Amino acid sequence: MSADLESHANRIATLLSELEEAPDSDVKMTAFELLENVDHLHRSCVWRLFELMTDLGGKGLVDRLASDPAVKMLFVLYDLIPSQPLRPVQSEVEVHAPSAGGFVPMANLAGRRAAWRVAFAVEDLPAGSIHGLEIDRVPVLLLCTDGGIFAYRNACSGSVLPLHLGTLVDGVLHCPWHGCRYEAKSGGALERSHASLEAFDVRVEGGKVHVAMNRSPEKVNAP
Repeated sequence: MSADLESHANRIATLLSELEEAPDSDVKMTAFELLENVDHLHRSCVWRLFELMTDLGGKGLVDRLASDPAVKMLFVLYDLIPSQPLRPVQSEVEVHAPSAGGFVPMANLAGRRAAWRVAFAVEDLPAGSIHGLEIDRVPVLLLCTDGGIFAYRNACSGSVLPLHLGTLVDGVLHCPWHGCRYEAKSGGALERSHASLEAFDVRVEGGKVHVAMNRSPEKVNAP
């Protein structure tokens, strides 16, 4: 199931990228209108199904269904599972809760000097928590541990499937799709068959957690 999801998610990302670069603006607008209507249709049907499940089985049934990664992903994408999006206290770019936008291909973020573009309150990032968000259309994962706060691209290595639906146990992030594991403080994969997560610089000062939206050789992950 996870392999099938990953295949379709990668294909969607590729098609959207190609569509955005289409030279015919009329065709592009028609295609995006089609996607919006399909999304509205799916959203309405999924919401109705969710309502019926709630009526028939209550929260217990919903929790049991959401324990499956694929079902949980569907609920999250359609905003069915209540969430409190992480809000920045300082930002120079757009910040949103994770959504289908988590499938947006990673931009070229290479750079020598860190560009600190967004900050969050330390009290909103307790140890043991995982936060997925989009910073200027880039999917970002924040891992909060006793040893510091770390930021990575929100995608399992070699795929586009988001990691914020996983679990963080004893400083190790567990992927809900492939079962692979990553060390929270370094992003390194504990299985040799997987590459490390792509990291962003993080620094903590003045009660704020700052995230740099480019790569830098300096690592300033402070608790």
